[in-house]
Amino acid sequence: MGKRVFLVRHAKAVKREEWKGDDCGRPLTEEGIEEFESFIRAVSFIFPRRVKVISSPCRRALQTAEIISKEVGAPVKVEELLSPDAEPEDYERVLRKYRGNLILVGHEPDLSLFLNYLTCLSPSRISLKKGAIAEVRKEKGKFSLFGFFNPKYYKIRS
Repeated sequence: MGKRVFLVRHAKAVKREEWKGDDCGRPLTEEGIEEFESFIRAVSFIFPRRVKVISSPCRRALQTAEIISKEVGAPVKVEELLSPDAEPEDYERVLRKYRGNLILVGHEPDLSLFLNYLTCLSPSRISLKKGAIAEVRKEKGKFSLFGFFNPKYYKIRS
């Protein structure tokens, strides 16, 4: 099997207009943390045993990456190239920099643009909602969308 890359949008964060500090310091909400922990437990089967977790340096992405890290047992590496407003070429540099299977935790619209860059799927056709995961696989030199996981479909109902 070829390289597997998981593009993950950070979980629900404090709204921008409610946050007074630097936007990169904006954290996840308690609800966002709880929902994402539950979601990751439900979909943990999708991740390969050997995978690297690489995150934007922004707090909301790092918190999301740490939740994934606990579930997959891999440390989080911080990558400045995944900061908000990253270009597809920045994400591509990250793919070349790290070998093996990767989980990249970042922001919108950067992730949708990169997904389009890799697969030619229009960003308007796939919406990476907060906490969503898109899995792309590289086989025979070509990336294609393999799976898409949206947290709203994995809510635990009581």
